[in-house]
Amino acid sequence: MRIGRCEITLALLLVQTVLTGRAAAQETGQSRGRASSNAEYGIVMRIEGEGKCRIEVTRDTDVAWTLPRCLGTVDDLYFVSNSGERFWVLAALPKSLPPPPSAAVEAKKGSSKKKPPFDPHGPVTVASLYDRLGNVIAQRKLQDFLGRSAHRKLRKLDRRFVWLEGVLGIPGKEPRVNDRNQVEFETVEPRTWRLDFQE
Repeated sequence: MRIGRCEITLALLLVQTVLTGRAAAQETGQSRGRASSNAEYGIVMRIEGEGKCRIEVTRDTDVAWTLPRCLGTVDDLYFVSNSGERFWVLAALPKSLPPPPSAAVEAKKGSSKKKPPFDPHGPVTVASLYDRLGNVIAQRKLQDFLGRSAHRKLRKLDRRFVWLEGVLGIPGKEPRVNDRNQVEFETVEPRTWRLDFQE
């Protein structure tokens, strides 16, 4: 595959836009608001200052409840259940794991024991289900959605990666709540997944 100047420039602009947006969002801002599948509840994550965030769930136009905790970033995707009691957070741009110091040493030694190569993406938590008190109900790792062979399709940006279609300039359908009260999304593989609110 031949890559020209236009593609390189476009990739650099995308990285710069994402990083600039993240820096600005860390000061103040909010995530994109989303409604439950019955359109009764809405959810948004607001940043109120350095290290100060809150999850805000509204019913119609009134605030139903707030959770004064940082559970993700403004770039992440927040989805609330039809009851307004639980919400999923999908990490739009998760951070890959740094290699452990032993991985580099073993690669140089050529150790006799064959260990599987280090996977910086598979063990990363990319989806978390919370209740209104901020308790973790369920978590999913990238390896739950993408096999190791599909990691070549991840869009890697420095130490972060994009795994979802329809976000951050990746073509495809944007993640959404379907009419069965499930979070529905496509991975870069592409494959459709659904997450229940477990209510």
